[in-house]
Order: sequence, then structure tokens, then C-alpha cells
Amino acid sequence: MSSDDFLHELEAETKAELGALEAAVPDVELPVEQWLVDPAEEAMEQASLRSLLGAVEALEDPGH
Repeated sequence: MSSDDFLHELEAETKAELGALEAAVPDVELPVEQWLVDPAEEAMEQASLRSLLGAVEALEDPGH
């Protein structure tokens, strides 16, 4: 696998993860004890994925 193939695959997986997180319906109307995921953790994960996506895109197109 070339580095370009790896970057394209990583970009696709990262976009899929971001899409899944953004489509998830938060459980904030339930009592805190019943939350499956803490919304603050979801926000941190989204920020991390966006950062990773930006890095991948920068590596794919270093001229911009």
C-alpha cells in the first residue's frame, strides 16, 4: 500500500467517523445516569477527527 493509498483510506474512514458522530442523536433528554455517551466526550472526539482530517488533507495537497 502506498502512502497516497493510505492517506485516501484514512481520509475516508475519518469522514465516515465524523458523519456518524454528527448524525448521532444525543441522549441529553435522559437522566445523566442513562446517557450512553457523554456529549462533552463526543465534542472532543469530533474536534480530534477534524484535526486529523485537516492534517490528512494537508499531506495530500501540500501546495495549499
